[in-house]
Amino acid sequence: MTTTTRRFSRALAFTALLAALLGGLHLPAAAQTNRTGEFPFAFGAGGFAVTDTGRPADVKAFSTGGFRIFFDVELEAGVILEARYENFLLPGSAVTAPPFETPAGASPKVKVNGGALSVGYVFRETWWQAGLIAGVGVYGLSPRDPGPGQVPADVSETVIGWNAGLLTIFKLSTRWDFRVEATGYLLRTDASHKPILLGASLAYRF
Repeated sequence: MTTTTRRFSRALAFTALLAALLGGLHLPAAAQTNRTGEFPFAFGAGGFAVTDTGRPADVKAFSTGGFRIFFDVELEAGVILEARYENFLLPGSAVTAPPFETPAGASPKVKVNGGALSVGYVFRETWWQAGLIAGVGVYGLSPRDPGPGQVPADVSETVIGWNAGLLTIFKLSTRWDFRVEATGYLLRTDASHKPILLGASLAYRF
């Protein structure tokens, strides 16, 4: 069994366990009479800025960005199960050079496509909610073609990634939410990529 296969197996086992545990929390949801009970599902999209704290080179913070599409269900008051798709760019790895030689140039940015399953727990107030969200996903990393003066330093790979962060949900109306999220990621890549995503999104409840 290869390392990648073992990683996928662990992630699938974690996802199955997570779904089984949260499945039991869904039973009380039918008895709710608040907005969660009336409109437990939400679908939305948004954008974010990205900084890669794992990159050894000194780069400008939040120099790249991306977007996400998500679907979630509030299983009971304050407990959210969310599935999301994300597409964003990471700075390329630092280009190394032999001793006493100057690197030939920067490396091209890396495109990331990923899907994740996350669980959130938020404290509820009248018009807003705030709390923690964490999960696991699968991410495909593909470096862009080198441009003038750039040197390839990353490889295409599909990896497991973990994420955790802070989520705030503002109630705009009965069905519309505005969300702000700051999330850190740990991608199990050959290069050191530890992106932080800071963004906002709109969600429609139904």
